[in-house]
Amino acid sequence: MKKSNRIVLKELLSIIICLTIIQLLFIGIKQGVFCFYPETLYSRSMVMMFTMIVCLVIMIIYCRRRKCSYNFFPKVFGYLYIIITIIAVIFYVVTLFWVKTFSFENSLIFFYGSIVTPVFEELLFRGIIWTKVNECINKEWKTYLVVTVLFALWHIGYAVGIYLWSGGNLFICIVMKVIFGAGFGLIMGAIRCKTKNCYLGILVHGILNIFG
Repeated sequence: MKKSNRIVLKELLSIIICLTIIQLLFIGIKQGVFCFYPETLYSRSMVMMFTMIVCLVIMIIYCRRRKCSYNFFPKVFGYLYIIITIIAVIFYVVTLFWVKTFSFENSLIFFYGSIVTPVFEELLFRGIIWTKVNECINKEWKTYLVVTVLFALWHIGYAVGIYLWSGGNLFICIVMKVIFGAGFGLIMGAIRCKTKNCYLGILVHGILNIFG
């Protein structure tokens, strides 16, 4: 095996191990909390939101200390980005206040699904992991495919969490989540390839999560 291939495999293995640890952490924290507290959609969302925010802060600190590039914002925040941002904000407000029944609990669930989750996942996958994989492979279309596969497999953890909460067929749940993750990953990855940053992907991710 060529040295370059060994480096790529070693990097991918380390990424997979890190992703597995994060998902196990998510599942473990939820299971631990709900041994003492009733598990509802709201409580699940709040536990996940808090955990993701903590992980997000740790990732940002890690990137700054290691001087890692994750291309969060576009190099030039032009009129197009401003217009899309305004449209996204209007869409969020309309959805929260007019489409959904507004309440404090619903607003926090909305914040978790449409803002916290997109920022966390896009920074992790289309930011940090994308940059690391692209540095090893040096061909963005391959990076696109690799990150899409990783993002699809990441959803296995969500499937297990749903199964532990509501039961059902674990295999079908995993298959559906992986397919969903792959489709989602293809869309988000295409945006990342086109824009070279995470920002627009976060906006689109948040809007799609409203429907998902």
